[in-house]
Amino acid sequence: MTQNTDFLYVFTGISSAQVINVLSTALNKRGDVEERLVEWLTRRPLESLSGFLLSASVAFYLAEREVNPKIKTFVDALYYISTCLSVGYADIFAQTQTGKLIATLVMALGPALTGNALDPPGRVEPASGEGQELMLARLDAILEELRQQRLASVK
Repeated sequence: MTQNTDFLYVFTGISSAQVINVLSTALNKRGDVEERLVEWLTRRPLESLSGFLLSASVAFYLAEREVNPKIKTFVDALYYISTCLSVGYADIFAQTQTGKLIATLVMALGPALTGNALDPPGRVEPASGEGQELMLARLDAILEELRQQRLASVK
C-alpha cells in the first residue's frame, strides 16, 4: 500500500505500516509484562486488591459524580465498587458509559482479586508427580469403563 492510498496516512500523517510495527512490538513484549503483572498480583494480593479497589473507586467517582444522584461522595463510589468486588449488590447503578465500563471491569476481575487476597499464602500445594500419575491412571480407568459400556450398548 502506497502512502497515497493509505487512508490512515492521508488523514493522520501516520502510516498503517507504522501502526502495525508499533502494535507488533507491543504484542511481542506482552508476555514479559503479563508475566511480571501476574507475579506481582499473586505475590502481593492484599496490596493488589487495595490498589484496584481505590483506583476503581476514584475512576468511578469521577465518571459518575455529576450525573448519578447516588454518587455524592467518594465513599459512595467506594461502597459501590467494594460490592462489585464481592457480593455484587448495591443500591447504586452506573449511569454513564464510563461508569458502566469501570463496573464491568471490576465485576470481571474483582472477585478473583478478592479471593486471592483472602486465600492464605501457600495454602494450596502444587500436585506432586506421583499424584498426577495416580490421577491419570484413574482417568484412564474411567475412560476404559465408558468405552466398555458403549461397546456393550452397541451389541
